[in-house]
Amino acid sequence: MSKQKVQCHVDMSNTSEFLYAHVDLNGVQVGPGDEVLVHDPITDISFGEVLSYDRTATVSKAGIFSRLWVYLTARLEVTMLYEVSFSTTRFSKAKKYPRPAPSQEIAPIILNEGVKV
Repeated sequence: MSKQKVQCHVDMSNTSEFLYAHVDLNGVQVGPGDEVLVHDPITDISFGEVLSYDRTATVSKAGIFSRLWVYLTARLEVTMLYEVSFSTTRFSKAKKYPRPAPSQEIAPIILNEGVKV
């Protein structure tokens, strides 16, 4: 695993429209299994604030076997997100989530006597 220090630019936003943190590395491409460590980051940002600053980052390049391992296992982890449904029926019986009880119809009460004068 090779390491190199590079300059980076960090953009952060915590507003009602956007919540993000982006790091742009100057001249370095990162791939599967690579690690990026930003030195002295600003992690606390108040609501409504937008920050943009420069820092130094250490990029650790992954070896061929760890890059292949991450590439293969990432494909399997994405498939965990596929079980999304908007129906009332669950196809997987692996986990039992609480389901609302079916609603019962309530019969109206009808009074036969009416108003006596």
